[in-house]
Amino acid sequence: MSEITFLADYPETIPILSQWFRDQWPAYYIERTPADIAQDFYAEANREVLPVRLIALAEDELTGTITLRERADRNLPAFCPGLGGLFVAEQHRGRGIGTKLVRAAMNLAQELGYESIYATTVAARGILERLEWEPLRKIEQDDDQSTLYQYELEKHARKGINAL
Repeated sequence: MSEITFLADYPETIPILSQWFRDQWPAYYIERTPADIAQDFYAEANREVLPVRLIALAEDELTGTITLRERADRNLPAFCPGLGGLFVAEQHRGRGIGTKLVRAAMNLAQELGYESIYATTVAARGILERLEWEPLRKIEQDDDQSTLYQYELEKHARKGINAL
């Protein structure tokens, strides 16, 4: 059973997160040292001020992570707040951890008073669509085509469809 909690409560997991991200996206992190990458995670170790990084733990083992940040994409400042940095360790994939992380971040956005939340993704499309996120448009960047999604927290709360 996975527990979703704040990175701020488990800063000792930052070296693992740094390694995961460096291994998963080597081209993006090639110019950065492990210490530089770790600084990004320390900056996300918040509870009430964006960015806020959440982590998933199973029996005290780090299994995944997600962040609620200022915007969905650095090139799309109007779409805020956004989800990003969703990652589940390979050996833990297929167990619903990614979905739990997305739901926890949605809950957090709602608790912080946001009416809508956004995400751009290539890989997590299935999770977002199962949770009834609406695709807004395709985005071309860095030789990839991703999709910008929106979830209207307020609308779903009013309808009583709280997927959170």
